[in-house]
Order: sequence, then C-alpha cells, then structure tokens
Amino acid sequence: MIGTLIGRGNTADVFDAGGNKAVKLFKEGYPLAAVQFEYGNSKLLSGLDIPIIQSYELVTYEGRHGIVYDRIEGESMLELLFQTEDLEKYTAVMASLHKELLACKLSSAVSLKSILKNNIEHADLSTRCKSELAERLEALPDGDGLCHGDFNFGNVMIGSGRNYIIDYMNICRGHQHADIARTVYLTEMTPAPAESEEAERILGMKKQAADLYLQEMGVGRESLSEWLLVTAAARLSELSSDMAEERNTVLQYLSLQGLPV
Repeated sequence: MIGTLIGRGNTADVFDAGGNKAVKLFKEGYPLAAVQFEYGNSKLLSGLDIPIIQSYELVTYEGRHGIVYDRIEGESMLELLFQTEDLEKYTAVMASLHKELLACKLSSAVSLKSILKNNIEHADLSTRCKSELAERLEALPDGDGLCHGDFNFGNVMIGSGRNYIIDYMNICRGHQHADIARTVYLTEMTPAPAESEEAERILGMKKQAADLYLQEMGVGRESLSEWLLVTAAARLSELSSDMAEERNTVLQYLSLQGLPV
C-alpha cells in the first residue's frame, strides 16, 4: 500500500508503505533494469557490517517501479548542514561513515574504472581530449575496495541513535581515492541552488566542507588530482540539458588542466 509522500528526489520519490516500511518509487519511465540493479546492490551490501537500510522487495505501482525498504525516521545530512551550518560536526560524521564503507571489500561489484571509462567515452568532449583522459585513467590504480560511487551529504540519513548510508545505485569496487574524489567533486564543484540569493556564501561553505572532509579523511588534494580530473570528465555524461552551469564549470576546470576539451 502506498501512503503519504515522505520525500522527493531527482529520480525517485519515497512514500510510507505501512508497517515501518517505505517504498522508493522511481519516476515513470525509469528503467526497470536500473531499479533491479540498485535492489541487487542493496542485497550485496546487506552482508557487510555497514549502516545501510534493509531492502525487502521490488514493486510496481501505477506503472512506476520501486523498492521497499525499512522506514528510517531522520533527516538528510544535507538538510541539517544548511539548517545548522555546523560544518565541522557533519563533515566528521560523513568522513567516519565513508571510512567505514571504504574499509570493506565487495569483489562481485562492477569496476569503478570501467564506469569512469564508459562515461568519459560518452561525454561531449573532443576525441583528442577523451583519448588523453583514457590514458590517464588507465595509469591509475584499480583498487579492490568497496566504493559508494555517489557518496555525499545528501546520501547520509541522520536517524535517532544511528546514521545511515543511502542510495545504492552506483555501488562499485575500486581505489578509495576514486570514491573520495567523487565526494570532493559533488561537495565543492556542483553549483549552488539556482534560486538562492546567497549563492556565493553557499559556494564558500561547499569549498570549506570539502576541505574539512579531506582533513578528516587524512587525504591531501595532491593525491586526488588525477582522480578528480577523470571524475569531473566522466560527470559530463550524467548532466542533463538544464545543468549548463555545472557543465561549464567542468569544461573550464578541464581546460585549466591543459586538456583540449
């Protein structure tokens, strides 16, 4: 049974499903294979000692595919971060959770480097640029650790007595610096909300949050430079036509790194 709306996202909405359950219902037309992939990932993760939300079954409601999960009472860390502006507190919590996840192994997961390679191939960049990026990606270490693939403040739920990692669509295996670079990208290189009157201040907060996160992770920016480069380039294939600001940011960044975009 689909109940009241709990939350909205870019690809899915979350509804109460009764019995302390919630259903993540993907937008109409969202590929069933992608929903099945997330469900499969959630089952793979359930065997690991990390704080995830338990999944139960795949469902279809009015033409929309979904996954039934435990219902967690709490708030997105992203919402709390903007409400309180307590960057030190929440970056420390996020880094702690990320370290916990990165310490795990999941050999059956898809290779992160293969995902980056595919996304770069499909990015709107010059052939020469993509060729150089492919060479630089190939030179990076494979790694075999568990990676979230989309770890950011919005994918951490702060619950009563426990915090949870959510969104398992991009689970993969690879080098921990690759996953950390993705988090840095999502934290500081994505634009402030278009309707915000305080865009400059928010961008400053995002940069500070990325710095604090790296400090908590014990990782320097110099060790992430190549990973951040290929991560930013791969991100282009994810951007829709209404995300021109972020696209321009990425192209400018790649150009500053000497790439022939």
